Formats: sequence, structure tokens, C-alpha cells
Amino acid sequence: MIVGMYMNKNVKIISPETSIVEATKKMFQHKIRRLVVTTGESVVGIVCHRDLVNAFPDHINPFSVFGLEGVTLTTKIQEIMKHPVITVDLNEPIEQAAGLMIKHRIGVLPVTSKGKLVGIITESDIFRIVNNLFSGEGGSIRITFDLSENDNVFALVIDIIQEFGIDLVSFISFYDKGRRMAVVRIRGGQTQKVIDELWESGHPIMNIIGYDNV
Repeated sequence: MIVGMYMNKNVKIISPETSIVEATKKMFQHKIRRLVVTTGESVVGIVCHRDLVNAFPDHINPFSVFGLEGVTLTTKIQEIMKHPVITVDLNEPIEQAAGLMIKHRIGVLPVTSKGKLVGIITESDIFRIVNNLFSGEGGSIRITFDLSENDNVFALVIDIIQEFGIDLVSFISFYDKGRRMAVVRIRGGQTQKVIDELWESGHPIMNIIGYDNV
């Protein structure tokens, strides 16, 4: 999975010379919380909902229905935008984007290709990906294994698939706080027999979650 598969291509942009009043109107019109600041096709900054709110006097709520009536502030986006901007290439793995967000404590990354803006990806997009990877489907089972002792779980899963004629939905192996784990999702008939055999197999199973048919 790479960033380009999950980014939003419909990214709203604005120039550094745009006033904060016009930027607020654009954000309000499109019901978005971020604008990428560009010069040509290059990313030079980013401005968020809170940046704009903080740029107005305390008595003005720029995002209220009547907040900008009669307001003629000349402050430019380049004066309040965040820069330099952390970006990610569209061909990077999705975990690279997640890692950058965690490292820099940010919730959005402009996506580039050869230095040119091509999209945007947010923490909400990352959450949806994680949800798709780990959420259950009707009739499926999710098994979490502890692989700290290099247990050959993949061979076990293949044997179960062949014995019971079930489907392998996903197999994910990862490290968390020094512990190697695997999360496997399978689907098919004879669910209880599969669960019983897994518990009796002697493999280091952390938990098994079954999802009823829907």
C-alpha cells in the first residue's frame, strides 16, 4: 500500500499573497480545515483552520455566518502559514506517511511527485486504512499471535486453511514495543472447530475474536 492509493487528489490550494479574509472564505465555502499554500506547483506552506482563527482579532469569529461582513484585514497568508512543510512522495509506503505524522506531531501531509503537489493525506485517511486492515467481517475470525519466539504461525495458518477449506483474508506481522506479533483474519465454515484447534495447537495465541454473520 502506497500513499498514492489513499491520498485525496482534490486538494485546495492558495497563494502566499492571498489575504486571510479570502482564505477564510475559501475554507468556509469548501467546508475544509486546511489549505495548501503553493507557488506554481511547489508547496511553500500550509494553513489550518486554527491558524486563521488566531490571525483575527479576538472579537471576530471568521467562520461564523456573519463573521467576515465588513472585515478588510490585509494580513497575507504568507505571514501566518506554517513553513517549511513536511511532505511525502506519492510512491512512499503508507507507513512512511504515518511515521512522519507521528514524528512531527502533525495531522496532514501534502503529497508530491517530483516536487510537484499532487494530493493530500490526513490522519483520518490513515485511521480508515488501519480500520480496514483490522476490522472484522461477518463469519470471520481474527487471531492475534505472539511471535517473540519466532513461532512459525504462517505454516499453521496454511495447514488450517487446507484442512478446513477456509479463506485467508489477511496476514499482518509487525513489531510493537519490542514484541513481534501477527494478526490473521480467516473466513469460512466450521468456525468453532477452527477456534478449538487453534487453542489446542500450543502456539502462542494472544486472543481470538469471532465476528458473527451479518
